[in-house]
Amino acid sequence: MTTTATPNGRGRKAPTIFDVAERAGVSHQTVSRVINGDPTVRDQFRTKVTDAVTALGYRPRAAARALAGGRSRALGLVSAGDALYGPSSTAIGFERAARTAGYHVLLSTLPDDPKPADLSEALSTLLAQDVAAVVLVAADNRVLDALASLTLPVTVPVVVANAVQRDALPTDLVVPGSGGATISAVAIDQAAGATMALQHLFDRGHRRIVHIAGPSVSQEAEVRRATYDRTMRDRGLTPVVFEGDWTPASGFAAGRAMDVASVDAVFAGNDQMALGVLHAFVEEGLRVPDDVAVIGFDDVPEAAHFTPPLTTVRQDFQAMGERVLASARALLEGGQHDDALLQPELVVRRST
Repeated sequence: MTTTATPNGRGRKAPTIFDVAERAGVSHQTVSRVINGDPTVRDQFRTKVTDAVTALGYRPRAAARALAGGRSRALGLVSAGDALYGPSSTAIGFERAARTAGYHVLLSTLPDDPKPADLSEALSTLLAQDVAAVVLVAADNRVLDALASLTLPVTVPVVVANAVQRDALPTDLVVPGSGGATISAVAIDQAAGATMALQHLFDRGHRRIVHIAGPSVSQEAEVRRATYDRTMRDRGLTPVVFEGDWTPASGFAAGRAMDVASVDAVFAGNDQMALGVLHAFVEEGLRVPDDVAVIGFDDVPEAAHFTPPLTTVRQDFQAMGERVLASARALLEGGQHDDALLQPELVVRRST
């Protein structure tokens, strides 16, 4: 019989799926469906089950794993609900690396506008499936704020991918209530990438450079924007920023709103917004790069086939996923992990 230690030294029975069902007021079949991520379960029942799992500290398969003398080979992945290229590519790179290393990955997605309760529910579901560690792929301040205010006990290591503001999420931060579980942050150097893009434009004689920024909830967008602003001011130039939201439509709107007579280059916060700018400039009768140069960020697969092909800053998301896995394994196995920022690469094409 599996027991759980108590403060007075006595043992008590570990909670079972039937205990969870009784507390939640549902059948044990419903508990099983929630634990296994069945999307057909009604939200009201899913909430009852995850609350009961959290309250009881239920961990499925714990007894079987203990008898086998092994460690869980499951890793949890919490991803934002959108389909942005960077986070999606990081998640894919991580899953492939994990599969190669003999792990299987359990996925939980957050809604587009995540709340603290959404993160808590996602983590509860993954912890109930006995994951060895959790990876959070969401460089979104709302998600990181939710992580900082988490009251759910998280007793496994957590690795945050794309957490670029390292002061806001220091390595080895202890999750409240975790009893010692630690956090590691893995990221690509966004400031270096933005500096590369701007230096490339400066080297070609551009000085009237406009920036189209990503949404303010994104840490990556914040760093790219801050780097642009600081670099322009350091050179005695006036920063001009248009607000975007990562989509081509927002880049198109910014391109149409610009006073193109006073602009000789555009630094778009990502390639999709750069695509929108190129579209807008075509409609304005402008030639890229003869009239205005355009540079993006990410190097999406389509960037080489834009008209003209897009100069951009490449981020190696496959390497990012591999580094995330290495960090998780280091926390699990007590080894050393590389916390240095990964370096981006400038890819020069005809748009500049």
